[in-house]
Amino acid sequence: MPHDAFYVYGIVKFGINLDWQETGINEKNVYMLSEGNFSALVHDCEEKPYPTEDPNQIKEMILTHNRVLDRAMEDFEGVIPLSFNTIIKKGADSAQVNLKKWLHDDQERLERIWNKVKGKREYGIRIYYEKDKLIQEASEHKDIKQIERILEAKGPGLSYLLQSKAKAKTQVVFQEKVNKLKQEFYGKIKKITEELVINPSRISLEEEKEVLLSLSILLEEKEINKIKEFLEKRGEDFPFNLAGPFAPYSFVESG
Repeated sequence: MPHDAFYVYGIVKFGINLDWQETGINEKNVYMLSEGNFSALVHDCEEKPYPTEDPNQIKEMILTHNRVLDRAMEDFEGVIPLSFNTIIKKGADSAQVNLKKWLHDDQERLERIWNKVKGKREYGIRIYYEKDKLIQEASEHKDIKQIERILEAKGPGLSYLLQSKAKAKTQVVFQEKVNKLKQEFYGKIKKITEELVINPSRISLEEEKEVLLSLSILLEEKEINKIKEFLEKRGEDFPFNLAGPFAPYSFVESG
């Protein structure tokens, strides 16, 4: 009997239907469907996405989704992850025919992505700095000190203008320091792994520590110690969080 639809966790390069199984979302049996050089990790499902109204239920399903991908990374040297609620439906053809056609038509792109992610894991890095400390350093700039010396000899009207100028110059120097530090950390990490993605970050005036740089990196697990050693050397002035390993979501679209 044709399947209504398949929920797809990810793709591995193993073009035969092994007797590989895992327990997936809602205790569904996860297995392999293959075409060409690649296999999709799937479970049978209805032709509709899983509901997302209950935050706790969503969290549990996403955790299970990622656990299946973790198992795949161990068993197949890697995985091309697909996002939660990726479902292949039937149409004029069965869901299985549609899935196999997708794998067949996407062989070239899947090969490129697989060559990038095979044997590697994704890690997340967030590097922080103390804004007040950096602003204090910026205020010591020679141009700002010169404005402050002029301020001592001027009247109230001109003093206000000079104070505004000093404040604006401090902000410029501060931002230059931030940008230089970003480039420094990015350059050092890029020497260890060419595969890295800058994640959006913001400077919040309310926080004591700001995010200097947020990155996703892709590398072999044995290489992560080089990243840790570099970050730990600067850790007193620039605290960091290192998360992972994860399935390489950030490096799939660029394939």
